Amino acid sequence: MGIATDLIVIVIVGLLGGLAARRFNQPLILGYILAGIVVGPFTGGITLSGAAEIEQLAEIGVALLLFSLGLEFSLKSLRPIRAIALGGTAIQIVFTFLIGIGLGHYMGWDIIASLWFSVAVISSSTAVILKTLSSRGQMGTLSSRVMLGMSIIQDIMVIPLMVLLVNIGSSGFSPIDVLWPLGKVILFVLAMLYAGARIIPLMMKHVARWESRELFLLAVTGVGLGVGYLTYSFGLSFAFGAFIAGLVLNESDYGRAALNDLIPVRDLFGLLFFVTIGMLLDPSILFSHFTATLLILTVATLGKGAVLAGVTRLFGYRNIIPLAAFLGMIPISEIAFIVLQRGLDIGAVSPSVYALSLNAVILSMLLGPLATGLTAPAYSLIRRFGRPVEIRSANLPVTGLSGHVVIAGGGTFAHRMGFILRSLEVPYLIIEPHHASFLEGRQEGLSLLFGDPGQSAILEAAEIERGRLLIVTLRGVLETLDVVRAARRRNAGIDIMARGESREERRLLKEHDVSLILEPELEAGLEMARQALLQLGFPATTVQRELDALRRVTYNSLFDSSPEYEALSHLRSAACLMNMDWVYLDDGNPLAGKRLAETPIRADFGLSVVAVGREGKLVTSLSGDFKLLQGDYIAVVGTPDQNAQFVKAFGEGREFSTASKEERSRI
Repeated sequence: MGIATDLIVIVIVGLLGGLAARRFNQPLILGYILAGIVVGPFTGGITLSGAAEIEQLAEIGVALLLFSLGLEFSLKSLRPIRAIALGGTAIQIVFTFLIGIGLGHYMGWDIIASLWFSVAVISSSTAVILKTLSSRGQMGTLSSRVMLGMSIIQDIMVIPLMVLLVNIGSSGFSPIDVLWPLGKVILFVLAMLYAGARIIPLMMKHVARWESRELFLLAVTGVGLGVGYLTYSFGLSFAFGAFIAGLVLNESDYGRAALNDLIPVRDLFGLLFFVTIGMLLDPSILFSHFTATLLILTVATLGKGAVLAGVTRLFGYRNIIPLAAFLGMIPISEIAFIVLQRGLDIGAVSPSVYALSLNAVILSMLLGPLATGLTAPAYSLIRRFGRPVEIRSANLPVTGLSGHVVIAGGGTFAHRMGFILRSLEVPYLIIEPHHASFLEGRQEGLSLLFGDPGQSAILEAAEIERGRLLIVTLRGVLETLDVVRAARRRNAGIDIMARGESREERRLLKEHDVSLILEPELEAGLEMARQALLQLGFPATTVQRELDALRRVTYNSLFDSSPEYEALSHLRSAACLMNMDWVYLDDGNPLAGKRLAETPIRADFGLSVVAVGREGKLVTSLSGDFKLLQGDYIAVVGTPDQNAQFVKAFGEGREFSTASKEERSRI
């Protein structure tokens, strides 16, 4: 069956490798690469007959991976990190070049071979980083955006650098030979942002009208691969074109739907890519040149990682981000295979240098997910024994803080909470661990403290001892528990609110005396259910009773014995049982000209009049002798059913809907 047999073998062996990786709580790509080693041509076991064809399919896997990355990363999310993505990456490339040349000199390579090796290792694998971050649930964090942003710029810079090396030994070398590939990249990006941003969404809109999920998936895949092939035809990277197409489609209304439909196809082709990577590893060369391979791997990855960590700190990123860049960007890019193969073809790289470098690249991809898993524990260890980060604050009250709310973790939710508390004149302080968010919040006038909320010095600066409530907005339960423990050491009686994504997380938080544990997905689902049931015509009492029952079942015993939760539940139910509606007294309305005591509002409908809008003013002090006039707007409060009956009797069919909105805006 030829290539069909090969595909069956790859899928089955990849499945077994993925199951083994999951069994040991490791990213799936680790199992895929190991599976590739097993079926590779150098192991003597199962081998593939159509390895070259499989490698071509793997290129599609890389393109789809980067296409999906573009769908997840909008240009708006990349804009805040453009300084480090451009300037920081340029600095890193220069220092990585110096490291590569130094290593080549130590290994006895000539200067040309050292330059080719340096170009091969300057870029980290965007595909491996993406899959690792996704599997660990770290997509969307500031550290993930920094790593992926720098990795993408690294990949772009490899193209002109490789062309430069190709032309170094030729007699016809000129600056145009170097600048033209970079110029093609810039022209392509500009063309896609201008023309593609108009054409691609229109095409997707046309396909979406057919309401066929199959056609929509084909259109999404065709856009990614078609644009990738277009860039390949112009001598650029196939995967790079797919990434730009994803960025363009992300800005349209169809980006999220496209990503959801593409994920299964992307994962299948991604398996082919990572298995193919494993197939390239030659264990015999690894064992016979183990010391040399280990030296190349160590210097190339840790040296570049140290530069990346230093660059992130240089650009103002603190806390876990430098460590995440150091460990998370260990895997060398798949573009290294293209660079090394090109160097081998023109004789710039010897077969021995090619083999050693290739094995080092594959090992870096194999070790990358493992190193990323060490980020959190290593950071906890550094934080425990290291010096606290520099404390920076913004917009703190001159008189100090007391009885305030401490919001630990920052982010969009924390900033929104800050706006609400500020409007209610409740003292608060946001501990923001992300520098970019800290700068954004400072411009918005929020009270902020920059630092890691799990550090004792930061909590001391936040005056947690005099705090009234601690709200932890961090997503990871381990990071949340660090904050809870540190806060309890300074204020044992403070109330703490945190988020729990699963039953196990809620159990751990409850064991550490967290006062209130919320599950964001549950609350969003309950709100959607409430709106749906009300739209279906169910009474508000029934809706609230069902939702309270579901909330209790989900949270189980967390709040069963809490009188505060009981009171809150009753208040929530009471609030849902009451509505306020406005009715306009137009010409001929029977209520106009009557005193409130003479109207049937209270006696027949059981409603209370809480306000009257008259001539642009709001009257709230009302008695039974208050006389209603034509042109008034009356606000009545009661149950939804009572309000509906009253509006039907005295409001429906009358000109109050549009006019009342305009009038109420002036009241």
